Amino acid sequence: MFGQSINKLATVTSFVLLALAGCGGGGGGGGSPQVTIPPPTSGAEPVFTASNIQVLSSKSEMVTGGDVVVDIPLPRGVGASQVAVTSNGVAVPNTDLQISEKGTLRGLITGLKDGRNELQARYIPTGALVASVKVKNSPSSGPIFSGPHQRPWICETQASGLGTPPAEGPCQVEPRYDWYYKNTSGNFLPLASLGRPFPADLAQTTTIDDRTVDYIVRVESGTINESIYRIAILDDPTKPTSKPWAKDGRKPGLGWNGKLYMHFTGGAAPAYRSGSNDVSAPWRLSDSIISNKDDPLALGFAVAIATRFTFGTGQNDVVSAESAAMLKEHFIEDYGLPKFTIGLGPSGASMQLHLIAQNYPGIFDGIIPDRSFPDNFSILGDVVDCALLDNYYKTKTTANWDVNKRAAVDGHGKNATQTSCTTWLSYSTQWQDPTKGFNSVVPTSIRYNATTNPTGLRGDIWTSNINSFGIDPATGFARNGFDNVGIQYGLQALNAGQITTEEFLDLNEKVGGLDFDGKYVATRSAGNLTAIENAYRIGRMNSSSNLTLPIINYRSYIDDKADVHSFHRTFATMERLIKENGTRDNMAVWVIPGTGTANNPNLIRLGVTTMNEWLERIAADKSPTPYAKKVIANRPDSAADACWDTNGRRINEPWTTAGALGRQTTCAQLYPVNGDVRLAAGGPRTGDILKCQLKPVNAAEYRASITPAELARLNAIFPSGVCDWSKPSLNQVKPDADWLVFGEVPGTWSVLTQ
Repeated sequence: MFGQSINKLATVTSFVLLALAGCGGGGGGGGSPQVTIPPPTSGAEPVFTASNIQVLSSKSEMVTGGDVVVDIPLPRGVGASQVAVTSNGVAVPNTDLQISEKGTLRGLITGLKDGRNELQARYIPTGALVASVKVKNSPSSGPIFSGPHQRPWICETQASGLGTPPAEGPCQVEPRYDWYYKNTSGNFLPLASLGRPFPADLAQTTTIDDRTVDYIVRVESGTINESIYRIAILDDPTKPTSKPWAKDGRKPGLGWNGKLYMHFTGGAAPAYRSGSNDVSAPWRLSDSIISNKDDPLALGFAVAIATRFTFGTGQNDVVSAESAAMLKEHFIEDYGLPKFTIGLGPSGASMQLHLIAQNYPGIFDGIIPDRSFPDNFSILGDVVDCALLDNYYKTKTTANWDVNKRAAVDGHGKNATQTSCTTWLSYSTQWQDPTKGFNSVVPTSIRYNATTNPTGLRGDIWTSNINSFGIDPATGFARNGFDNVGIQYGLQALNAGQITTEEFLDLNEKVGGLDFDGKYVATRSAGNLTAIENAYRIGRMNSSSNLTLPIINYRSYIDDKADVHSFHRTFATMERLIKENGTRDNMAVWVIPGTGTANNPNLIRLGVTTMNEWLERIAADKSPTPYAKKVIANRPDSAADACWDTNGRRINEPWTTAGALGRQTTCAQLYPVNGDVRLAAGGPRTGDILKCQLKPVNAAEYRASITPAELARLNAIFPSGVCDWSKPSLNQVKPDADWLVFGEVPGTWSVLTQ
């Protein structure tokens, strides 16, 4: 699932071996007998070369919680009863291992110590090494690759119904299990008794594999990676899932379709807290693990959520990836190996989905970003620009900048009174201002204040990702990559005659920038070059490397409501896929009318069922075709690009940037594509330039007639030149690798080796 394990070869003729049959105790416990196995005296023994034990539940270097699911290959002529398995030299009971459908020995090994462990399988008659692997085990409180966790950390287990948090140490409590049923009125209620007879109003559900079962749900709640998680699964309370890997264990019942669905949610805010949820409403936006948006659960998917899947609980996609990897590992160990895993979620969730799939491939098999953004840092420039423009309109000019002029300058969609830039304002300053964005559970007394508490907690987005960007020695704070040097705000509006040359010049003279505390200053902001390079190098930017998996990108169209979830962000992802991979045919694009339209399809259900069909087709394709091409070749008709009109009619038409901008199709006419501040300043549709390269001011490049005096003003405004959008960003580099491990020192990382 997460990759291959380490290979170790060895040959022995006799040795002290722990006998497999009849051994007691756990994988890491004591008290198991040792038996000396002499070399054989006669008879031909099978000849084989030692191979590697495959770790199924995680990367071998990223095992957590002291247990691991492994797959042990058996050489030809060697039976399971002829193999003894040890963990750090201690016998693994034969009841913990079973023969898989592939003829391998598979099971859960427990009792691993923190740090390095060695697992071995040996052929009992000769003591020859059959297979081995070295694994690194870490506590289930993490971290495993995100770098040091934030401190202090407010543990919200009590607010989540999981009891008092530990007085000291990591945020971690014992798991809890609750049972619910859905009644025939569509409501979820606690299941009073786990035995029959069940409630008379118990509903049934038909899963995606056409099994009709009682709608009874087991919800597991606990902590992983200092995040509060919930796992919901259709199960039989009279025979609940228990030790599914053991010979005497019980696998999930018929209600589980064998697949895992992870739901992510949006926002973007600093953490210093676990976040909280509860069984009945743990998701934002009125979603719930047991709610009226229960389609994945009703279809038989196991559903997993965690507070660190919510970007509004902590704007750090590496921690999101880490939490997802650890929760998936736990699911595999306690429920079974999912055939595939789907991630879905809106807004800030889409940032997480894109970057987890890009930077930590293997966690997801398919993603469904809703109302998507490519990532957090590539949209930050435009979002912060909105604050600068708003400050200009309010404090730097007396001219009448009506909504039409503002829309021409900022490029965003608009309603009758404002553009999306105005809607963005809460984030525009929050991401740069270290005093904003905190949840109320974080005491004001420990937050940063430049005057009264200069060493307090900073809430800006750069500090939230300090393990990625490191510390700027000039400020002592996290490196900050926001840059607006050379940007000609309103360039396209000027060239289109929507603003005057004087308005263009005055705006660019006075728009200014922000300092490291997010305060307005008269000069433009110059981003830290190391921060900018790191954003590309370590995957804080969506470069679309590794994004060859199936993607269904859907959204409701709300550009005309001046909403921040602008349709043009989908095209940024589309263009990056084409730029990186030569195609975006692995991504379906769906658009429906804005909220409140009764004829709209249920996109969660449609997205999940379509993704399921797509992944099943890929799984059935046993050809040697490369994976990326296999994904495209097996894209089903149900995953065609489409839009829906207000009557609920599906219109299958391909979405292309040229077609959308040219309004060439029915869908493009129904749902026009807007832009943003940097697009309106001449930037590319990819939206992936953090700091533009510069070129000299050239009067011939303006459609308006530029006088010598105006040209002099332009050169004074842009002494180093203006953006040359035909070139890549300064310090734009390819990502180092995937599965990066961040170090104890902020801004350091290494590549996972196994």
